[in-house]
Amino acid sequence: MARTDYYDISKDLKDFMAWVYIVIGGRGTGKTYGALKYVYQKKKKFLYVKRTIDDVNLLCGRGKLSEFEIDLSPYKPINRDIGSNIKARLISDKGLGGFWEFEGSDPVGDAIGYIIALSAVTRFKGYDLSECDYIIFDEFIPQPWERISKKEGEQILDLYKTVARDRELRGREPLKLIALANAVNVSNPLCNILEVTDHIVGMQAMSADIYYDRGIFVRLLQTAESFKRDDAKSLIYQAMHDTAWGRMAFDNEFAYDDLSNIKKINLKGYTCDSEIIFKSSVWYLYRKSGRYYLSNSRSESARRTYNLNLENDQKRFNIEKRIDLYDRCAQGKVVFESYTMYDVIMNYTKYFKL
Repeated sequence: MARTDYYDISKDLKDFMAWVYIVIGGRGTGKTYGALKYVYQKKKKFLYVKRTIDDVNLLCGRGKLSEFEIDLSPYKPINRDIGSNIKARLISDKGLGGFWEFEGSDPVGDAIGYIIALSAVTRFKGYDLSECDYIIFDEFIPQPWERISKKEGEQILDLYKTVARDRELRGREPLKLIALANAVNVSNPLCNILEVTDHIVGMQAMSADIYYDRGIFVRLLQTAESFKRDDAKSLIYQAMHDTAWGRMAFDNEFAYDDLSNIKKINLKGYTCDSEIIFKSSVWYLYRKSGRYYLSNSRSESARRTYNLNLENDQKRFNIEKRIDLYDRCAQGKVVFESYTMYDVIMNYTKYFKL
């Protein structure tokens, strides 16, 4: 029997006219299930995105035992619950596949959706997937052990533009990107390129569920009480719920992110040392008795400017300021007004190539 407490994305799609829907929630709360069930039942063509070619090959059952039927498709639980028979098959072993309805062992009709590896998008130049109304990017927040491209955020937006083409100019509704993940790391390529990372940190601090601006919708999914009761009975919950992993998996907290240096302070007694330009933001570095505060509060008296959108300034700032700030932060002598400021200083090479 299908669970009735899975997350149902249809209400958010109806209530908020966005072009991107970010849904972050605990494990097993039905994020992927709900999205794939929705597009199937609404008969909407879609593009399902995984990170790597290996992900796509495994999802389509292409492994060392490929002569046997191996069903690793995310439609497997949906088939079980609603009686459908949807299977994933490879179109190319270079990172392209599709979902079909089957009768017995034979596919019926056209693919209901396509599957693509984000890392392989450039292999398929000139393709036309403009019939797709949705892109579903599953597990868009990478796990800590995954190695990813620094430009992954740009990759997914470039994919969006490629699939969307000129659909809005032709009177069609905007292509919708649905991005689904567990609360692993608030600083990730998609949230960073959309510049919503600090908004999500603020949401968690205020126990807010929804952010909606610029056509960007974010849902921090609250785990249903029924899930919590079921989880509490499990041995892994009893062993792990008080750990960082447990707070991420069961409570939807960004438990791996250090927010202890993120706060607002009074600028009395501080002088402005530098102006720092990062993307479309301007930050100001203030100093007082060997302590620093990086803030959005504007100052006209900055002694120098670093434009981190320029490669030379990225290197100059690293040598002249960033290394010292990193060391002082470890000593508790630096405070940041936003999480992005902290992340840029502490994880500089994630953003810039030195």
